[in-house]
Amino acid sequence: MTRKVYRTAQGKMVDLGALQLQNETVRAVGNMSVNARGDLVDADNRPISTRNKQVSSQYSKQTTNVSETRLDHKRKSNRTQKNVVPDIPAPPEDFNDDFVKEEVVVSAPAPAVPESGGLAAAIARAREVKQEPLPQLRTQRPGTQRI
Repeated sequence: MTRKVYRTAQGKMVDLGALQLQNETVRAVGNMSVNARGDLVDADNRPISTRNKQVSSQYSKQTTNVSETRLDHKRKSNRTQKNVVPDIPAPPEDFNDDFVKEEVVVSAPAPAVPESGGLAAAIARAREVKQEPLPQLRTQRPGTQRI
């Protein structure tokens, strides 16, 4: 027995669960072509596919791993083609593979920065790093301080 039993304002008891079970094969109102259970129905209200079939097909579409299907497709295509490895010629005996040469880094002297000038001088001064010693920090005296 269902628990969907309600009392109306006039005091009558209405069993909505039994009402649903009576009308589950009746076409639902709307433009979806389904009955009350959710099964797809045709024009004569005969079920085409059940709700369980629809849910299971949607679930199988969503749970298939895309990467696995792509790998399976690649594996099938590789089976049809022959695995041809190109022949790599062997290097001659007098081959010298010293392609990497040591770079000699020569530091260029810093360009002279004009004291006054236009935009170029301002950019050059901004690039120049001046290192100055940190100022001496005040030592704190013991006791209270003014705020």
